[in-house]
Amino acid sequence: MYTSKERQDYFNKVINLFKDLSVVGIVQIGSGVTGYYDEYSDIDLMVAVPKPIDKYVNDIYEVLKQMGANFIHEGKFGDEIFLLIPFFENGLEMDISIMPVDLLSVKSPLWKVIYDPQKKVEGKLYELDKIFRENKQPYRITPNIKFQYFYLLRKSLIELKRNNLIGALSHTHLMKEFILEIQILKENKKLHQFKRYQDLDEGFQMKYLSTYEIANNKKEIEKKLIEITNLFLEVYSSLYKIPLNSYADEYMAFFGNDDLIKGGI
Repeated sequence: MYTSKERQDYFNKVINLFKDLSVVGIVQIGSGVTGYYDEYSDIDLMVAVPKPIDKYVNDIYEVLKQMGANFIHEGKFGDEIFLLIPFFENGLEMDISIMPVDLLSVKSPLWKVIYDPQKKVEGKLYELDKIFRENKQPYRITPNIKFQYFYLLRKSLIELKRNNLIGALSHTHLMKEFILEIQILKENKKLHQFKRYQDLDEGFQMKYLSTYEIANNKKEIEKKLIEITNLFLEVYSSLYKIPLNSYADEYMAFFGNDDLIKGGI
């Protein structure tokens, strides 16, 4: 595993090498902006480059190989946003987004301009940051999350009636992701790429972790669906200040006279 000094040495080296490529600007994002969360934190960068950007993506790829990257994952979002994720022998990971200046974005308050010789990047980011901070809900949240949760619950119940236990459980992962999203919002945490689940309310953590207890037969899965749904209702009602008993009519609209719903939730 790499040390903090090694991480900083890699950071300094990659910045200097990117400068030599005549990029427009370099922005650090993520926990490194405030000193890294811990010794396992990686290096996250946005690199602004001129158009067309393909040449710069290739040049950056070669630089990372020269630095000793064992493997580089390549991703693409649209025509002009690229992602390179190199992994190094000491375990260090970098997440490097490459794009033209006009596609830079602010999705979190954790950003810092590292290199901006033509002064094209900082002004753009300050404008975007102002919009981000003035937005009542700056983070992208799942639209109509309550409907989407109950829709998945309904699908799970149908699969249980078919004795398709794996099918029933396959929907619970996303159902639990919705619960996490709501709890993060409830605690006013940074929703974008949130990872510090150990910082959430301890009581919530205990309830959430209990939903991962093994359920390998129909009865146990039914109990687990009830447990997961009650937790969803608890966090949703707490966030939006809605009494739990106000959901009764919605249950019936979704599930009719389903005995599991009537008896357990």
